[in-house]
Amino acid sequence: MKHSVFIVFVSVVTILYTLVNYFLFVKGYKLLPDLAVYKYTYSILFIALASLFIVNRVLLLTDVSFQPSIVYKLGGIWLAAVLYFLLIALGCKIISVADYFLHFLPNLQPYKFKILLSMIALVSGILIIGYINAKSPQLKTIQINIAKKTLLKSLKIAMVSDIHFGNIIGPDEIKSMLEKIKNENPDILIIAGDFVDEGVTPKLMAEIKPLFDSVRPKYGKIAILGNHEYINRIEHTLPIFGELGITLLRDSVLSVDGLFTVVGRDDYSSKQMYGVDRKTIKDLLKDVDTSRPVILIDHQPFALDETAKYPIDLQLSGHTHDGQMFPLNLLTKAIYEVSWGYKKKGNTNFYVSSGYGTWGPRVRLGNRPEIVIVNATFNVQ
Repeated sequence: MKHSVFIVFVSVVTILYTLVNYFLFVKGYKLLPDLAVYKYTYSILFIALASLFIVNRVLLLTDVSFQPSIVYKLGGIWLAAVLYFLLIALGCKIISVADYFLHFLPNLQPYKFKILLSMIALVSGILIIGYINAKSPQLKTIQINIAKKTLLKSLKIAMVSDIHFGNIIGPDEIKSMLEKIKNENPDILIIAGDFVDEGVTPKLMAEIKPLFDSVRPKYGKIAILGNHEYINRIEHTLPIFGELGITLLRDSVLSVDGLFTVVGRDDYSSKQMYGVDRKTIKDLLKDVDTSRPVILIDHQPFALDETAKYPIDLQLSGHTHDGQMFPLNLLTKAIYEVSWGYKKKGNTNFYVSSGYGTWGPRVRLGNRPEIVIVNATFNVQ
């Protein structure tokens, strides 16, 4: 495994994170009253909160199994706070530069502490709204027709991605998710990558195993790997699927009772972290009867045009979180042809989910977490 690549990535992120926090610390410090008690309290709280994210990264890098959930959760919330404090600080800087030339602002010096408190209140409100939104997944239903003949009239697919089970998404969230899925009575359950994240313990596994055992779709439970299964060390995450009775497809194909085929691609991370190229779609379809419906699961929704060249009827993906927090969705929209939602190219239907869980902060703004129900109809044989 290319630990060096991961270490370099984490190191770069940590340096940038530290620089941004230093910038925000200085900006906030200048708005404090000239009293020692304010300055000492501010410094201690700021440094303590800013350190939580780095402490968690260090625990992950050193492979320490003890990663307190509270450290992860507070560190994640602070990560979101940093984003919005930075946006506010940059906005204030733009206004300040404009005022230098236009002189439209009154003297704000007497109000500087109130300005700081207002900023804190604004960011706190944003985080609360984002937290409530992150804990309120929607049920998204789409209808598609696949113009292929099979003995089935229709197929009801429940699809979830980016659950990130572990420190943030615990057994209660898994229970709620599976209850919603059971209520839909799907024919098949598909997990499109990033099922697990940091902090999965035997205790947590014991709590969710009966929950998964109680979900018994007619055509089974199928999953693929995402980048987080690799980030959290594949040797640790692979056994989880077998324990939960989930069929894992890694560059492999499953023919379901001769009615339709599910193709599961390995994640791009197999190349990035292990130097192993994943199979091409052409290789995966080599022995597949493509006159029957073909469903492709690919965690990261790159190269949609390439997929559309093949007799793939439906591709299910996740990974993007649609940026998770506005305005980061502008970045994912620039990177991916589909950041969130449905698109059809040629004869291939694509759906990219915003995901069920979150990475880092339990905060979502500008999108909703979701469980996706795909109602597919066919040309009956």
